[in-house]
Amino acid sequence: MFKINSITDAQSASIDLKNPTTGELLGASIELAGPEHPQRKSIEFAKQRKMRQSIQKTGKFELTDPAEDELDAIDKLVSCTLSWEGICADDGTPIPFSREAAAKLYGTEGLGWLRAQLYNALEERERFIKACVQS
Repeated sequence: MFKINSITDAQSASIDLKNPTTGELLGASIELAGPEHPQRKSIEFAKQRKMRQSIQKTGKFELTDPAEDELDAIDKLVSCTLSWEGICADDGTPIPFSREAAAKLYGTEGLGWLRAQLYNALEERERFIKACVQS
């Protein structure tokens, strides 16, 4: 028998960062908002509203500039980041989490691997589902 609340959506998930070439854990994690998190839903709904307004206004689907798309994707990543642990500057000094620090980190040239890891995690719905033990 399946108990309906034995599986629920998690509001967030911790993503353990991995070396992109070896798969080795890096000792750092980033907490991302899941698809059902109010902050993430707000971002998604705002994007959909903007697109719908554009279509209603012109009657056409307008493609955006790829550079603008990249900035939007970084903004989404910043907005979906709730916290982090183990992120340090090159000298080993911990970088405290803030939206500004996240924007700077995710916008840093050469860290496309980090953005890709987090974008992929955002799309993996199963990361944001938890099974509850019920008797």
